[in-house]
Amino acid sequence: MKCDFLLLFLWLSLAAAGDDNNNNNVDSTVAKFANVRIRRASIDVDSKTGNDAAAQHSIIDLPDCADLRKFCTHQASSDNLSMLECALSFSSSQLEALPDACQHALWLQQRQLQLPNWVEHTLLPNYCNAEQNKLQSCLNSVDLWGCLEDQRQQLPQSNTCQQQLRRAHASLGSDYANIGEFYTACGALVEQQKCGRMNVEHLPALLSQLGTVQCLMAQAQPIEANCKVAINAIELQRGMLELFRVCADDLSALCPQERAGTPGGYKCLVRHKNDPSLRTQCATQITLRDQQMGRDYRVSHGLAKACKDDIKQHHCRRGVSEDKQVRLAQILLCLETVSKNGTKLAPECLVELSDHRRMLMTDYQLSPELLNDCADDIPKFCAEQHKAQLVNGFTGTGGEIIHCLMEHVRARRAQHRVTSQCQRGLETLIKVSDAGEDWRVDPVLRRACKPVVDVACKDVEGGEARVMSCLMERIGTPVMRPECEQALLIIEYFVARDFKLDPQLYKHCRDDAIKYCRAKRQWDDVQDVQMDPERGPLILPCLHRMAYSEDKNQKLHNECFREVKRVMRQRAISVDLIPEVEDYCLSDLSLYCGENTKKGSEMECLQNRLEKLQPECKEVVTKYTEEEAANVELNPVIMAVCSEPMHQHCSDVLSSGNDNGNMMDCLIAHKNDPDLRKNLGCRAAIEHFQIISLKNYHFTTKFKEACRRYVTRHCTASATKNEVVACLSEVMRNDTIRGQRHQIPRECRQQVKAQLYQQRESISLDPKLANACQSELQKFCADQTGPGQALECLIQQTPRLGKACHHVVFMIKKSELGDSGTDYTLLSTCKDMVYKFCPDTESVKILDCLKKYKDDKSFDQRCHLVVVNRMIEQNTDYRFNPSLQSACGKNIDRYCSNIVASAQPNEELNGKVIKCLKEKFRQSKLDETCSQEMIKILQEQALNYKLNPVLQHFCKSEIQQLCQAPSEGDEHGQVEECLKTAFLKKQLINRECQLEVATLIAEDKADIQVDPILESACTVDLLRYCAKISSGNGRKLNCLRTLLRETPNSLELDCREKLKRRIEMFRNADDALAQPPEDMQQLVQQVVTSPARKFFLVILMSATGLVFLTGIFLGRATKRAMGLKNK
Repeated sequence: MKCDFLLLFLWLSLAAAGDDNNNNNVDSTVAKFANVRIRRASIDVDSKTGNDAAAQHSIIDLPDCADLRKFCTHQASSDNLSMLECALSFSSSQLEALPDACQHALWLQQRQLQLPNWVEHTLLPNYCNAEQNKLQSCLNSVDLWGCLEDQRQQLPQSNTCQQQLRRAHASLGSDYANIGEFYTACGALVEQQKCGRMNVEHLPALLSQLGTVQCLMAQAQPIEANCKVAINAIELQRGMLELFRVCADDLSALCPQERAGTPGGYKCLVRHKNDPSLRTQCATQITLRDQQMGRDYRVSHGLAKACKDDIKQHHCRRGVSEDKQVRLAQILLCLETVSKNGTKLAPECLVELSDHRRMLMTDYQLSPELLNDCADDIPKFCAEQHKAQLVNGFTGTGGEIIHCLMEHVRARRAQHRVTSQCQRGLETLIKVSDAGEDWRVDPVLRRACKPVVDVACKDVEGGEARVMSCLMERIGTPVMRPECEQALLIIEYFVARDFKLDPQLYKHCRDDAIKYCRAKRQWDDVQDVQMDPERGPLILPCLHRMAYSEDKNQKLHNECFREVKRVMRQRAISVDLIPEVEDYCLSDLSLYCGENTKKGSEMECLQNRLEKLQPECKEVVTKYTEEEAANVELNPVIMAVCSEPMHQHCSDVLSSGNDNGNMMDCLIAHKNDPDLRKNLGCRAAIEHFQIISLKNYHFTTKFKEACRRYVTRHCTASATKNEVVACLSEVMRNDTIRGQRHQIPRECRQQVKAQLYQQRESISLDPKLANACQSELQKFCADQTGPGQALECLIQQTPRLGKACHHVVFMIKKSELGDSGTDYTLLSTCKDMVYKFCPDTESVKILDCLKKYKDDKSFDQRCHLVVVNRMIEQNTDYRFNPSLQSACGKNIDRYCSNIVASAQPNEELNGKVIKCLKEKFRQSKLDETCSQEMIKILQEQALNYKLNPVLQHFCKSEIQQLCQAPSEGDEHGQVEECLKTAFLKKQLINRECQLEVATLIAEDKADIQVDPILESACTVDLLRYCAKISSGNGRKLNCLRTLLRETPNSLELDCREKLKRRIEMFRNADDALAQPPEDMQQLVQQVVTSPARKFFLVILMSATGLVFLTGIFLGRATKRAMGLKNK
């Protein structure tokens, strides 16, 4: 409680000093003290025991605070907290008028509010006695007032404690958390020197202590290191405050979206430093600030704050005490080293790092080393830019002096070169700014190359030198501008001489460079700030030699090998074609490709005209295209426009270093991902390769390796890849339907499916379909341009297609519905549902699996719609349903062969075969496996009438008029139930519709499973009474009918009502289906299948017996008559 006694002593001294007439009269001072009214106070002094109530004093009674009496009469109380509240509401002039002693007392009071001591001994006992136990826990909290605020929110508004907590928290100020370190570091010194001052100018955050700091700085007393650090932080912010004061109008004009005092506002001003409209005073302030920042990174408040933890964790100050300055370059180089060596920096630190790298390349004055090392070279070689800097106070248009110096590094003649010292300074600058990593860092390069980037590299993601690599690939092409090429080559000059400045090369070759080429282990040697950059000619040529070394013990990693080839390829920017291709194809290039001058476009031109090329040229182009398919790096177009997708989606292929067609397969697989849809250049390059590969199956590496033998065996007559794929697909499908062992192995089958999947995604990849359906695509599907949409549109328009198009679409549906792995729309739409419900299902059976889960509540609606549409298609023709074909093949041959024989080739049977099987199912003539498959189909049809094409056809008008069928999705059996009800009420007029609905009702008698509505209503009764009865032949239904007849009350009400209606329907359906026989065979058939066949048998036997007896009787009578006659 020493602090509290000190405060009491301070108060006594102030009281004594305030009496003008009795300055030295101690007795008078004591008398004044004796007459002071004792008020509830915020600054308290504990007794030595710390348990009893402390002696207290009031700020308002201090002689120096007499103004508080005058200005704070509106306060309900005169306690210290109320006085502090009142003072915080003062204007700047009112605060400034308060004597220093009064301001110090108020400062002490505000500081006391943050201490647990005041909360524990003043606030809790006096105002929160009832809540003391609850609030006591906050005293040990890291964030005392954060905890108290949370507790306050739970108290009633009228609660006294709640009100006092609110008042105290408001008096702390909104930035109290930022001032805590200053209080801790300088609090004792402020009390000792009586320097506490109020925030007269109402400045934000740490600047609220500016008056206090100015008082401390005016004292002759030494300041401890920790306090000096805190004071430096405030002084730095004061400099920023002055900058924003001077630049207020410029900020409003140039950066209206930014606020004064923020890092964003300062960065915006720096970006506009070279703007002609920026006033000279503001430019001077920014230049001064830049020079300070170059000497001490902490001048950049944004960098110091965002990277504080990273700087401390990675020892970027290198042992320099906190009160000493550290150059900006040292900090940036340290953070760059940390990042390059694989350690992740904080995201906000990375942003600041990037911003400051750009600032370094914008203004050379941020680099004190450059100012010193190039002091003589700047006026010698860059006179115009230097003159502009001297006259105007800023450097040209930003970065020109730096680029001027770099140009003179490359000069051929010695007298035109900068000094070696200046060259080292520039090399350090390029390394610190890491200009080779991001083209936007260098303002000159950014301005010169932005038009090129916007056209040629707009889809390439920034960072890791991807845009720089893209620009290098554009050198020598029409899109490249001279000024961009010049600026780019200046930067590349330095990058080429330090392999570390190429991010990809350094990332993948660092270990090999250390192992074989004596490269240093760290990106930057933190022990030697002035180290020379490692020259490219020493490292890169060494790596290039190692890349093709025959010594197996000296072999580069695959990633490094690839990067070395990339760098070497970029160094040879004038070479576009493989020499052997150019030698054999000169005449063809002249004939067909004279206008194709873009890099890589000549090869595309030759590939597009492959069939027209001369034999020698065709052979080498074919061979090169095969190699290109196996190694995508040989395709300059794809390498240029697809660099980002390769790294994003195919990093495993890149890391393996073994392409062999994997990269192209990966790009094709991700071609329709959202990011690649935006990357039009890459998509076009991928699709071009796909179209070229249709000319020869050898152009698809994986397909060629997996299927070459089987193409020779089964598809010798096939010329193009599409024909080969269709041939192999038919072989695979036939093997599946027949249930026999596959003649084509798994690897080839997967490749065939992959090729079919690609064809379904784009019409352009299926020339046969595109040619056959050209008019239909224009007429019905012109607006369907998305992946798989055109084919889906044609399938939906099947009834309206021309014959040729219809036949091709039929074959595609047959393939897709036979193997779900080739159905692009299904797999792309249902990707998440497949992962959720069918993760281990073979691709060929994915549709069957999704059918089972399509009615799950969590099932995606878009996927649900696709699955239902596929089910509708399957029910139009049994050939679209492999499961049905496999299970019912023998039954189809036995009972429905006449339908199959009369069908048109490659056209749907419109459900005729399924109708035939349904009839035999009703008659219980199907095999067990076929019956089970039919039960599934009938269940699905009962829940969705669209799955029954015959019903849809015959009852179209009745469905529209009576049942109001939903346009999309399942209707859960409502339409079929509606038609059955209408049949029962005699509302169906159309005879064909009557018969079809009667047939549906009759099918329900065969097995209750095909009537899901009745089965659902009677689930409990089936489990309770009929669980032991096997399904089939109407046995379970008969069980329920017996219960209804003998003990109707035993059934559930819903089951009983629905069962009664079903029985009535059965009778009506039997009557409707009972047509007079046309011949004896139909008569016999009707009698045999009739439920009353026993009755008919009895009648027949009775009639036969009667005839027999009549014959006997008549025979005897005739004999007797003949006997009498003879007599």
